[in-house]
Amino acid sequence: MERKKTYICVDVEAALIRGRQHIIEVGAVKWLPDGTKETFTQLIKPYKFKKLNAHIQKLTGITTEQLLDAPSFKEAIYKFKRWCKGDYILLTFGEFDRKVFEEELARNYMNSDFLFPLVDYQQKYMIVHGLKEQPSLGGLMTTLGLEVETQHRALADAESLLKIFEVTNGESVIECQQTRNMIILFTQFKQQETDFDVAVTYLNCTVENDHIEVQHIETYRELLPFTVHEEERMNKEGETYVTQLTTIQPSIKVKAFLQQIILQAEGKVVLTRSGLRSMSRLLRLHGCTMPKTENMQLSNLLNNEEILAKFYIGEQSVHAYEAKICRLLRKFEGLIIEEYSKRALLPQEILKV
Repeated sequence: MERKKTYICVDVEAALIRGRQHIIEVGAVKWLPDGTKETFTQLIKPYKFKKLNAHIQKLTGITTEQLLDAPSFKEAIYKFKRWCKGDYILLTFGEFDRKVFEEELARNYMNSDFLFPLVDYQQKYMIVHGLKEQPSLGGLMTTLGLEVETQHRALADAESLLKIFEVTNGESVIECQQTRNMIILFTQFKQQETDFDVAVTYLNCTVENDHIEVQHIETYRELLPFTVHEEERMNKEGETYVTQLTTIQPSIKVKAFLQQIILQAEGKVVLTRSGLRSMSRLLRLHGCTMPKTENMQLSNLLNNEEILAKFYIGEQSVHAYEAKICRLLRKFEGLIIEEYSKRALLPQEILKV
């Protein structure tokens, strides 16, 4: 059966120059619906570039001389955009490629629309197989019995990604994970003198084309007491040292609330304030595990710490906090819907943004 869409597997090689990641190579493979494939590869000379780090030279085989003769980022990306042309979905393996692409485009005052829709296929594969640890590109190639060729060159890695996408029926993997259903999770795990102030809020939502519909919002808050004791340990050199350990008392009610959220989260996109770190600590404390899902972070969408701080419960009452969250959600729902489109998450609607 003929595929419906064009997919472009893309990979970048980057080097840390003057404290920032700069793209030094872009490689891509275009897989057209009729089965034909086209390739793109381009070295890039970073701004004010003089010499490439020896480690990067050894890792990639790219030399300083090659980069000195390469076109600038703007020239290379204009060429890449012309090659991409038409309706397509970009595929990457991991978050790095999108992040460094967006940072470079912003530094060069260039529009990033051509990057989207963009799917992190590493995350999609982890979700469908319930993996907690991120597989490497080479490791996954070996697991799938695929021949591993040159690594750490952009085109070779893009070709490896396409092989993985083909053998795992990637188009079906993407489509089966498209959903309008979203869980929003906000947690607070704040240490006080004798206890931890724990607050967990979750919203069950539906993402529509022009708004987010909140079906349910619920918050549970409790103070969990803790004790501190000292324990003697030994380091690798055989020397003993004393460390302080904090033991937090778990709660039956908190565990029941977490289990309720876990059941609701299965198969949905999970939006958090800035990742699942505090939630993960609560889950471990209560012996619970979240299902592997597509995760989005408000911190990445807002890119503003002052606004992000408004999403914390602090000392507010639960009623006042929930009302504020609903107001904030209405204010910023456009950014969330746009991110849905950028990730090709809306069922049967792959939108260019």
